Amino acid sequence: MADYELTVFATIVVWFRRLLVLALFVVLLVFFVNFTLSNTEQISLEMGGLAIPAVSSSTLVMVPFILGGFTGLLVSLVLVIRLRLANASLKRKLVRRDAEIQKLRSSALKGLTDA
Repeated sequence: MADYELTVFATIVVWFRRLLVLALFVVLLVFFVNFTLSNTEQISLEMGGLAIPAVSSSTLVMVPFILGGFTGLLVSLVLVIRLRLANASLKRKLVRRDAEIQKLRSSALKGLTDA
């Protein structure tokens, strides 16, 4: 019965997190649309002799923000993959060690019964 309650609780937590992420996404989308519609004046920049054509001020703010978000997701994805591979390797080692321990226990018991 406790396992069932734990499973139900875990399912509720997962759905709550999904709902929270969806609500955050909607709030950010509304914020971005409002920001884009409010800042439409054209700005041209020149940095180090490189001239950027005139674009809206919201574009100059939003594009680096979105690129930074995707870069952060990509970096964290690489780290998660590395950690999962390391975890799988450790699980394989643990299975080998458990098999070795079981083999040693059974051989030790055989030695005791032969005497």
